[in-house]
Amino acid sequence: MVRFAGVLLLAAAGVALAQGEARLISAPSLSGFERDASLQRGARNFANYCLNCHSAQYMRYNRLTDLGLTLAQIKDNLMFATDKIGGTMTVAMTTADATAWFGAAPPDLSVEARVRGR
Repeated sequence: MVRFAGVLLLAAAGVALAQGEARLISAPSLSGFERDASLQRGARNFANYCLNCHSAQYMRYNRLTDLGLTLAQIKDNLMFATDKIGGTMTVAMTTADATAWFGAAPPDLSVEARVRGR
C-alpha cells in the first residue's frame, strides 16, 4: 500500500511539472576578454588532459591563434617537443594499443561536436 502511494505521488508530481512552461537555464553571456580567456583555458586543459588519448587530427596548432594566443604561447605551453606549429593535433598512441587498453579507440574530438549535431 505504501509503495502504491509513493508511485501515485511521483506520477502526480510528474503531471504537475508537465503542466508548466519549461525554461532552460542558460550560461551567462561572455564578451570580449572573458570569452577569449575562457577559450584559451579550454585549449590549455584540452592539450594537458585530453590530448593524451583523444586526437584532434583535423585541427592544426597554428589555428589556436584564432583564440588570441600567440605562436610563442602555443609552442611554449600547448605543444610537445616533436610537434610542428602547422601540424595537426595527433596522439602517439596507436589504435591497436587504445583498443587493447580501453576496449575501443578514443574518438577524435575535432569532429565530435559535428557528429553529435551541434
